[in-house]
Amino acid sequence: MSQIRRTLPNTITLGRLVLAVVFFVVISGISCLPGEDPDRAWLAVWIFIVAAVSDVLDGYLARRWKTVSPLGRILDPVVDKVLVIGGLVFLAAPPFSSASGVLPWMVVVVIGRELLVTSVRAVIEAAGTPFAADWGGKAKMLVQCVAVPVCFGNAAIESRRTSEDFNTFAAVMVWLMVVVTIASAIPVLNRALRFFKCNMASVSP
Repeated sequence: MSQIRRTLPNTITLGRLVLAVVFFVVISGISCLPGEDPDRAWLAVWIFIVAAVSDVLDGYLARRWKTVSPLGRILDPVVDKVLVIGGLVFLAAPPFSSASGVLPWMVVVVIGRELLVTSVRAVIEAAGTPFAADWGGKAKMLVQCVAVPVCFGNAAIESRRTSEDFNTFAAVMVWLMVVVTIASAIPVLNRALRFFKCNMASVSP
């Protein structure tokens, strides 16, 4: 049982990576206009949702069983970024771009935020100081994991115009995702600034 507890969280994380690949394969098979292949689009939505839920599950199990590992701390956020950023790239490109509301510059903002925060974390942790994700990072991930499947769902029904309310909700989620993504970087940069100031003060003669 102890061996299962040690390996299960990371196994779930790897399973999420497999689901991400399946998700991309399903999405890449949609070449027609939004709304004309709804079954495949909805299949992609459900695959993404299962993958997102697995992110909550592996973290919960690792903390509950006290089996957080160095591999898991690296692998988990990397897989999350592959899933979310990959989904956004598809949403910003044809055939989804006309209905998703996701613009290329929004994807650049998300990627830029992730590169910045990951770089800062790597530098600080290389100096021997833990730099775990804060509430802002968790909120950012939650909003992104809602926005991506909502946008794919909206693209699936767009041509049929079955729900203007759903279309509005998707647009709100896209802009909320952008705002939260940017805002979530501010506390991280503040923490990093305090760290560097303390380090500079400690080495000053």
